[in-house]
Amino acid sequence: MPRDVPSEPRSWLLERRCTLTQHQLALVFASLCVPSALVALAFLWQGYWYVLAYAVLEQAALAACLRYCARHRGDYDRIDISPAAIVVEQRRGRQCSTLRLHPRTTRLLPPRRDSDPIQLDDRGRQIEVGRFLGVAQRRRLADELALCLGY
Repeated sequence: MPRDVPSEPRSWLLERRCTLTQHQLALVFASLCVPSALVALAFLWQGYWYVLAYAVLEQAALAACLRYCARHRGDYDRIDISPAAIVVEQRRGRQCSTLRLHPRTTRLLPPRRDSDPIQLDDRGRQIEVGRFLGVAQRRRLADELALCLGY
């Protein structure tokens, strides 16, 4: 028995929550690195060079973490459901991908655990959505998707 396909388009934009701008991330980096560098330089002046090496290692690790945060600030999932197709667009870092699914053959695979993302399956092609949402929001999205897909 064929499922009903929604007659009007539906769309969801699921974005990563990020409260810091690029400029604010740079200020966080500077405010954490400057005092550490000053203490390390004071110890270097006393002859303890290994404190400077530790401070440089610490600042490199902090820079890597903040760079990761800055790169993934704009990550999102966009789900568009229309009678013609289900289009899932995802951005992860610098990569953007788009997958078109057929609305009549796409199945919604419920998450096994609350922490798992929602999966859409169309004849073996699977895509995960809702990774940025909390448990309650993910459950609500799964309910809305199920309603749109005719479950």
